[in-house]
Amino acid sequence: MDNPAKEVNASLLFARVRDFARIVNILTLHETHEFLSDCTETVVNAAAKYHGSLANVTGDELRLMFASPTAEDDNPRHAVICALNIQNKVNEISVKWRHALDFLVEFDIGISTGMILVGNVGRGSKKMYTLVGKNVTLTTALAELCRDYNVNILMDAATCNGAKDYFTFRKAGDRLLLGFTERIDLYTTVVSAD
Repeated sequence: MDNPAKEVNASLLFARVRDFARIVNILTLHETHEFLSDCTETVVNAAAKYHGSLANVTGDELRLMFASPTAEDDNPRHAVICALNIQNKVNEISVKWRHALDFLVEFDIGISTGMILVGNVGRGSKKMYTLVGKNVTLTTALAELCRDYNVNILMDAATCNGAKDYFTFRKAGDRLLLGFTERIDLYTTVVSAD
């Protein structure tokens, strides 16, 4: 019997390695595999530490979901502290790979909070568990904008409002994004986490 898709209020985190196409062209295939393993381990460990779960992985891109039904109000806080933890651990990856790469490794992270649909997509034996909704698209767009705003973490207003009692944020700007009818306010953190 199929499990029906269900709506959940979640904070989503999308992390990707900045300049990954450049990295792939510098490293050998085996080095690239090891590099991706280091990056994935960093993100997955942070997710586990801060009550997130890995929703999917595509190469250097990882999507996490923070959707605790018993502590829904904590989901934005957990997503933000997870992002800060990932950023702090990226320095270790840079140190490890400095012999092969002549630049610092950076992660771009987008975070959004709101209703999404989770469940299987597809029919018959060709099904895949996935996340659906505008916030899924938004997290990706936010990560892609990080370089434009010279930051490594961008989040929407809902995430900022949900975590404002725990962190200091600054507004980085606002943007009309493809597929959205209103401008999205963009925020970033101004503190780091251990």
